[in-house]
This record gives sequence, structure tokens and C-alpha cells, in this order.
Amino acid sequence: MSNKINEKVPEIVIEQQSTSPFVKKRSFMDDNASETSSIKGKERFKALTKKVIAVQRLLSADQIFSVGQDPGIDPRTVDYDLHNKCDIFCSDFNEEKAFNTERLTNESLEAFLQKPRPSGSKVRWINVDGISWDVIKILAIYYDLHPLAIEDILQSSQRTKLDPYKDHIYVSLLLHTLVDSEKDLQVDNSDDDSSTDGRVRSRQDLLHHGHREDSRYLEAHRLYRKQKLYVAVETVNIFLLTNDILLTIFQHSGRQVFKPILSRIIQPKTLLRTAQDASLLMEAVIDAIVDLAIPIKDSYRHQIAELEGRLLIRPKLYHTHGILFSELHMISGELTILKRTLGPIQGLVTLLRNHKHEKELITSTAKTYFMDVADHCAEIVEDLDTMTKITESLVNMVFNMISYETNENMRTIAIFSIVFLPMTFIAGYYGMNFDRENFADLGEPLSYFWRITSVVTVLMFIVGTYSIWTKWVSRFIRYLYKRRSMKRAEAAKARQSK
Repeated sequence: MSNKINEKVPEIVIEQQSTSPFVKKRSFMDDNASETSSIKGKERFKALTKKVIAVQRLLSADQIFSVGQDPGIDPRTVDYDLHNKCDIFCSDFNEEKAFNTERLTNESLEAFLQKPRPSGSKVRWINVDGISWDVIKILAIYYDLHPLAIEDILQSSQRTKLDPYKDHIYVSLLLHTLVDSEKDLQVDNSDDDSSTDGRVRSRQDLLHHGHREDSRYLEAHRLYRKQKLYVAVETVNIFLLTNDILLTIFQHSGRQVFKPILSRIIQPKTLLRTAQDASLLMEAVIDAIVDLAIPIKDSYRHQIAELEGRLLIRPKLYHTHGILFSELHMISGELTILKRTLGPIQGLVTLLRNHKHEKELITSTAKTYFMDVADHCAEIVEDLDTMTKITESLVNMVFNMISYETNENMRTIAIFSIVFLPMTFIAGYYGMNFDRENFADLGEPLSYFWRITSVVTVLMFIVGTYSIWTKWVSRFIRYLYKRRSMKRAEAAKARQSK
């Protein structure tokens, strides 16, 4: 039975910049209003064409995963309309030697697999960047991958989980990377058709239907905050096979994971070389995926610290409270989504540590090092939880400050009302149309009115500011009492010294 760890998570967690080429272009045009008016019809047609292609891909996916069909996908009988250019790397190594890393293409993969492994090869690692049906079909038939696992690969919204099968173990988890939006924007605006390249195509094409609402929510955050970085999340598929073979399939690009591990393989006398263990190689891949989330955590910590400083240093700037509240509210929502996507990895690592397979695909050495990965996951999740609580407390602080300033303003208005109410009453009273014979006071000079008004105003001012001046008086009395006590203590100390 599949050990599914959590509910579906959004394909993209955007911190500050969109992953959709259409939204990006609109945002870019908002910042350059003069260029918006000069967009040619050809460019508009190209954008609409890409959008139609993306919709057709989603429709073709619905045809594959329709209601009532048998679970799983048999690569020998099913043809899936998903063709992209992939980067494929294969590395063989043992304790004494790391063989040359082969860079393959969609066309050369099948011929390469038909060749025998290099003599003395103990571990083989095949890494695929991009999702393409022709590549998946070749790997699935050659290594006899389970149909359910193949179906999970094609479902880009797959959640974090562990599926043990008879001859292999399938692991699906999420890779979080911090991406520069300006570089990504240049890729999306290039003249090349990005829809034909599985490595550089827009991540929006990889969205599943169930993730659209989350993407709109996160895209609204990006448009409001207008920052240069965003957090992209993609699915990583890992197969641990017999004969110490490891397959890793990245939905977009796994170079940030592949390159550092490959350098460890090339260097002699490293743990991966001496262990000659594919399960330990899988542990290294998962550990690298977890470590890539640390810069994201640090980035959010820096943002929260900056907002907290702005709030504490200048707390009485009323016009900034709305901006701070909006930013804190969005950060809180993004942290919640990050916890929802990173949290299941912690449970996945625990399952791998405790997993028992009849063929012992995961060795005791790998299980030992999975403990370190579990510690890193726990640290990241705990820090995210702490930052979420800090953000919520800052939001409450903003609310309290707004309420306090509102109360202070109402108090000032009330004091002015109390002060001017007697003057208004007296002026209105004496300003009524009375007969001078029956109201002799109307014949008095103007100073008579001001004498009455001044006395009543002073009395009402004293009553209205009672809480303020009594506080000052009480402070002054405490000051005098404290000063008197200090003088007595000094006098007693002087007498004792004599």
C-alpha cells in the first residue's frame, strides 16, 4: 500500500515573482507603460498560441487520467502526448574509479541502455532533467517500472510519498529552489519556443488543475510585493532499483542537486565512492533537496526581521500600518504553504529510515545517514513554524497599534468636544431671540459673556483632563516621596559612618 504522507501541495510557491509567462509579460508591461502601447500583433498572437498549447496539454492529460480507467499506465500500450527535450546524465562508479559521465539525449538514451555497464561498475546513477514521454517509456520498459509509478511521474502535482514495489522503491518529493525572476523573465521572453524544451519551459505549463487557485493566490502576492526572487517548487521522482541503480527524474531542472553530488562522485575516497551503495546515493539526493530549502528559510527570516524593525523603530507612522499588515499577512500565508510542502518530507525521511524491503534495497548505512536528513528537516520545519508565530504576533501588534491610535484620536476629539461644548451652549443660549425687557443680561457688555464662558471652560477642561493631570500629580507626588526617602537614607548612612 502506498504510504502517502500529506495532501496535494501547490506546484509553485511564489515568494515575489510569477512563474507564468503570460502574467510575467503583463507585469513587465505594467512597469514599462510606453512599451505596452507598441506591442505588435505578432507577439500577441504568439502569446495566445502558447496559451492554447498549454490548454491542449492539460486536455490531453485529462484524456489519459479519465474516470473509470484502470489504475496505472502501461508504457507498452499507452501513448502519451508529452514530448520535450531532456538533459540526461549517466554516471557509473565504484570505490577505485568514477567512469566518465555520459550526457545523453532523448534519441541516444535507448542505444546507451542496450550497452553493457562498464567493467567494475558497482553503482549507476541516471539523472533526467525534464519530463518527456519517450524518455519515460524507454526507462519504464527497460527497468520494468511499475505502472502506478509511471502514472505518478506524469501527474506533476504528485504529493510527497513512498511506494515500495517488488523490485524497486519509488519516492516522490518536492524540490524548493530560490529563483531569480529577472533571469527567468529573459528565458520566457526569448525567441525560442520554450514549450519544446523540458528544461527551460515555463513552470506554469507544469501546473495541475487542482493547483490553479493556489497559484492565483500566490501570484497576487508576487504582484503586490514586486520583489526579484520567488520560490519555485517542482516534483522529483526517485527510483531505487536492484543492482544498485538509481533513477532521478526532475520535473524541471535538478542541476542544483546533480552537480554537487557528481563532484563528490568524481573525487576519490568520498563516502559515496567507498560505500558503493545506491541507497546512500539516494540519501545524498534527498539531503541536497532539503538543504536547498535553507536559503529560502533564511530569506524569510531576513524579511520578517526587516519588517519587525520598521514596525518597532517607527511605530507611530499610521500610514505604514496598512502596508506592514499586508506584507505580514502575505508572508504568513506563504510560510503556511511552505510548511505544507516541506513538512511531508520529514515524514518521508522517517519512513525511509524505518523501511524494510525483502531485497534490502536500503542499507543500514543509508538509514544511519537518513537521521541527519531528518534533523535538517525538523530544523527547517520548526524554524518555519516559529517565523509563522512571529508573523502572527506582529500582525496582532499592528492591529493593537491601530486600535491604540484610534482610541487616542477619539480621546483628543472628546477633550475638544468637552472644552468647546460649554462655549457653544452659552453662545447659543445668549444668541436666542429674547426680549431685552424680559432678559436684562442681554444688555450687558461683551465682556460679560467672556467672563462666564472662561469660568465654565476652565471647569470643563479640568473635568475633561482629570485622568491626565491626576496622573501627573501622582507622578510628582511619587517623585517627591522617593526623593525624601533617598535623603533619609543618605542621612542615616552618614550617621552610621560617623
